[in-house]
Amino acid sequence: MRAVTDSLAVGIDDKPAAPLAAFVALQHLLAVFGGIVTAPLLIALGMGLDPAETAYLISSALLVSGLATAVQIARVGPVGSGLLSIQGTSFTFVGPLIYLYQSRAGELESDAILGALFAACALCSVVIMALSRFVERLRYFVTSRVAAATIVLLGITLVQATLGNIEREYMAAGAEGWRVLVMAGTVFAAIALAVWRGGPMLRLSSILLGLIVGFIVAGALGWPIVIECGDAPTLFLPEFGRYPWSLDLTFVLVLLPIFLISATESVGDLTATASLSKLSITDKPFWQRLRGGLLADAINSFLAALVSTFPNTTFSQNNGVIRLTGVCSRRVGLWVAAFLVLLGLLPVVAVVLNALPGAVVSGATLLMFFMVAVSGFHIARADADQKRSRIIVVTAVVSGLVLGVVGPKLTALPDALRMLVSFPVSSGAFIAMGLELLLPRE
Repeated sequence: MRAVTDSLAVGIDDKPAAPLAAFVALQHLLAVFGGIVTAPLLIALGMGLDPAETAYLISSALLVSGLATAVQIARVGPVGSGLLSIQGTSFTFVGPLIYLYQSRAGELESDAILGALFAACALCSVVIMALSRFVERLRYFVTSRVAAATIVLLGITLVQATLGNIEREYMAAGAEGWRVLVMAGTVFAAIALAVWRGGPMLRLSSILLGLIVGFIVAGALGWPIVIECGDAPTLFLPEFGRYPWSLDLTFVLVLLPIFLISATESVGDLTATASLSKLSITDKPFWQRLRGGLLADAINSFLAALVSTFPNTTFSQNNGVIRLTGVCSRRVGLWVAAFLVLLGLLPVVAVVLNALPGAVVSGATLLMFFMVAVSGFHIARADADQKRSRIIVVTAVVSGLVLGVVGPKLTALPDALRMLVSFPVSSGAFIAMGLELLLPRE
């Protein structure tokens, strides 16, 4: 393994031999695979979807991630960054999508809710496509302070949801509930150990490690793990229009600020990738790359909605792999894309992952969501104007959490507005944006 340095062994336009490209691509795959598959697993778990729907979401997420990665790297015309940037289902959307699904669970059938969710994701993707042309101005509207407040709220709500999943698993297990706690606790500890004591590659692939540990622990405890491949097709094929689309403006209003924050995160990821690739991050070509990268994000998320899976965005883990290996070649990224497509086309991959106990999935992501909340505070602390940053972030976070508690009780409000203000992340994001515009600047 190459030592971490600031030099490049293989540049962005270099074309390494197939064995080397495939070897480095596998390292990227190890770093991102756990994140790509865990996000749809968590969403399906939170929504209470059946095994068949969950397997479909996993396979389609892998397939779209591969296609989206190829689009991002290839840079055809104005679409794509042309960087070694891996795409995947974003954890940013886990909480909002579960919240929206549960808010309609008593009124509509599951297919109708999913159709409304994917329609809202498609519409928000179109909005981001339009805004991608104005990425320079977007940064002054969705600032680091807005991003910090939203990320803190995302982390807090995701931790709450994950702990709720573990509690439900514990209660459902009855006298065997201790096994649920052991599985979740062991997986949490394994990931924590990998993050704080492991080497660079172990830290990057900590989620995948946690899922593997979870399988082993569940088997050792005698927890039923059912892997049924009998009805699974030989080859997975995505379905266009699997769920009938319908427009719910409340869904759009809740998801739109999440898309904006996701776009802001993508700007940071793409900037880091360009810097690690020894490219300028101040000239005109850099801004063209950013615009192309955000446009690719939006197009890929629209494609994901068409085949009924969740929004795609850039992953930051592969930046760690670039730093570790010194390889930023686009050819390596295309190998990663091919591996992801291959895994998505094999239904057995989704079937095996679908057999994971819910406690294992929740334990594998609990630490990461804690770290998400902490990272939001770090973003706020890095702001030069600390006084203004504290006012915006603290006010938005506290207001969002308070509205999350009292919002459902505001029966005088229209149902759509009450649902909007009741979700802490969206309400907090809107409050942060408002404060950003109203508070005077030094």
